[in-house]
Amino acid sequence: MAVVNSGGVDIDYEVLNPGAPGLPVFFISGLNGARGSWPLQADHFSKDRIVVLHDHRGTGKSAKPPGVYSVVNMAGDVVAVMDDAGIEKAHMVGSSTGGAIIQVLCIDFPDRIQSAAICSSWPKSDHFFVRQFEMRKKILLEMGWDDYTRISALSLNSPQFFTDNYDEIVKKEDFNIQNAPPAEIMAERIDAIIAHDQMDRLGRIQTPTLIAVARDDACTPPYYSDQLVEKIPGAELKLFDDGGHFVYMAQPEEFNAAIRAFIEKHDS
Repeated sequence: MAVVNSGGVDIDYEVLNPGAPGLPVFFISGLNGARGSWPLQADHFSKDRIVVLHDHRGTGKSAKPPGVYSVVNMAGDVVAVMDDAGIEKAHMVGSSTGGAIIQVLCIDFPDRIQSAAICSSWPKSDHFFVRQFEMRKKILLEMGWDDYTRISALSLNSPQFFTDNYDEIVKKEDFNIQNAPPAEIMAERIDAIIAHDQMDRLGRIQTPTLIAVARDDACTPPYYSDQLVEKIPGAELKLFDDGGHFVYMAQPEEFNAAIRAFIEKHDS
């Protein structure tokens, strides 16, 4: 594990299998921000590739100061990690907020991105998105992390996956609650994603891009992915039949296969 200072904020990150050949793969988490979101991908891809994981500013082992949260700043954190680790170029895979970060990276740092997999994400906050996250923020600030975490799970997991994996989900919820950042900091992170809007800049993206989403994603519904595909030149769409917002957890074999095929297609 290592720490890099990015714009005055310490970002904690780790590099798995650093001696592996080929370009590294970054897995960038969603709003939760913690790098522990990706065990099913990190274990799989690090068998033969370099994998880089980090905790977003305001989460995990990274610093949590107030007043420093925007998707643009979070994209800068990824570049800071790349610079500190001596990585000139990499494949990027991001879910939800991670996908928003990758949009900014592809636009503002195109020479650093080999390929982009934007999963379960959105290009611009609309009325549905704003209402959803304003209410989640209200629950967090007025009722606390426990209620926020329990209610959020209903839109993040597909109903079938939630029921079939209930005990494991509760264990993860308990861990997340015990390790949560200050509620006020997460509220600032929520404000940052509500402010996300790259719609008018997406046409600048020249990076090979895969847009992935599950049909039953209730948090970032597939029409957001349709908007991304429409705006990003040459973008490909991977539509999973089910899996919810956390499709990478619910359908890891299908997800990993799709990501691996896309990365290998654009490895050079």
